[in-house]
Amino acid sequence: MNRFLILTICTCGLFAQQRAVPPRFRSPEVSPDGRITVCFLAPQANEVKLHGEWMAAGENAPLEKGGNGIWSVTVGPVKPEYYYYSLIVDGVTVIDPKNPALFQGVQDPLSMVSVPGPEADFFAWKDVPHGSVHVHWYQSKAVGKGRRIHVYTPPAYEKHTKSKYPVLYLLHGSGDTDREWVEVGKANLILDNLIAGGKATPMIIVMPDGHAVDPNSADPSARRQNTAKFEEDLLGDVMPLVESTYRVASGSHNRALAGLSMGGGQTLAIGLTHPGRFSFLGVFSAGVGFGSSPEAAKQQFEERYATALTAPEKLNKQTLLFWIGIGKADTGLPSAKLLDQTLTQHNVKHEFHVSDGAHQWWVWRHYLADFAPLLFRKAS
Repeated sequence: MNRFLILTICTCGLFAQQRAVPPRFRSPEVSPDGRITVCFLAPQANEVKLHGEWMAAGENAPLEKGGNGIWSVTVGPVKPEYYYYSLIVDGVTVIDPKNPALFQGVQDPLSMVSVPGPEADFFAWKDVPHGSVHVHWYQSKAVGKGRRIHVYTPPAYEKHTKSKYPVLYLLHGSGDTDREWVEVGKANLILDNLIAGGKATPMIIVMPDGHAVDPNSADPSARRQNTAKFEEDLLGDVMPLVESTYRVASGSHNRALAGLSMGGGQTLAIGLTHPGRFSFLGVFSAGVGFGSSPEAAKQQFEERYATALTAPEKLNKQTLLFWIGIGKADTGLPSAKLLDQTLTQHNVKHEFHVSDGAHQWWVWRHYLADFAPLLFRKAS
């Protein structure tokens, strides 16, 4: 028995000595001038390419294979921002396995890389007072199952136990989850920096899960069903939970609702059908929606929100800010312009901003940084 045990140990030791040790390397690496180097170990691969958010659609950068089986490429310099990227290995898209920073959502994950610099300073980590991000689970009566929200409380929330705060309900886009506004959007750091600079009112930010219906459903009506079900969840479950759990200031002038893409559409649906519930509306990269033609989309929008559009004086009085933003390279720009025109025709007061960028997270980070300082300062 002892001889067998000794033989087994020696054999395992020999196997360990013969096993190849993979080469050590880091990926990604960002140089001071904004160049990004990505490496990937794939000795048997025939082709490896890189696609980054800073590139045009369909653009890729080929990696070169080294003698140790490590593929690498250096690109840039790249404008300072927080970008997603992926690798295409023999036609298959994969994440960078050396990089723990991920954009996960409910679809295939992507790797993330931060390029520091002045343009990204507004969401950079700084030595300022920081708020907290809470992960809060609840049982949704609307959806009939357990769901989750992320809640940001501003610096000193725990210390100032008698203070009450206004609330921004911040919605994500299709394919995202309630964590993306923190993990990718950097909402907590943006607000920390704005508050520290005296540029924004200390506020609570509630980031709910906008997918009340399975986002991978093949049902073409799922999006419409999701908007209705999410509205029920937000108004009937999330808001009562927040107002009973956190120190929330009362009154619509202390409530804001904003969202990107799908969340922008949800903001329109909830804000225009429940006027007076939120005094501040932010629509990022969304418009009137889509129909068989622009005219049909406009007509459907007007029919859907006829009550609000036919009483603009009431809506204008109840809404202190109606802010709309869209990137000039966003494919949804025509729909957003049509939204602007429709609201103008119905005498609904609003702001319409066209910025650089497309349908991208770096655009939405900037929108939040522009929108948040305008909130709750007009409250009386």
